[in-house]
Amino acid sequence: MTLNNKSILVLDDEFDIVALIKQSLQKGGLHVYAFTDALLALEHFRLNCKHYILVLSDVRMPGMDGFEFVRKLKEINSTTKVLLMSAFEINSTELSTALGSVHIDGFIQKPLSMNELNSIIRKLTVSEIKTRV
Repeated sequence: MTLNNKSILVLDDEFDIVALIKQSLQKGGLHVYAFTDALLALEHFRLNCKHYILVLSDVRMPGMDGFEFVRKLKEINSTTKVLLMSAFEINSTELSTALGSVHIDGFIQKPLSMNELNSIIRKLTVSEIKTRV
């Protein structure tokens, strides 16, 4: 699958997780930028937001958590699709309280199955690819 020069941003504070996700998505033909620091990821997104079709972010991270990261990201580009992931159980009430009116496109529970993650990302991005061709 090609995203016509569109990219996916992956953010997690654990390097091994970021590397695994990046490698898996790249094998599937996706262009991936991976970060372990939310501030660096946000600055990169700010400078390149038009090139991103999807952002995948962990929820629990030191410094800026995934909820704050997504709120700031959506201020930059409200139409970017976002998937959150966490090893901790997060219910819909916690999500809506933490995100307010900010929309996300899905939540994935860790540990991740790379096949499941690839499938979810393909479902979320296939309509984007068709509309941008």
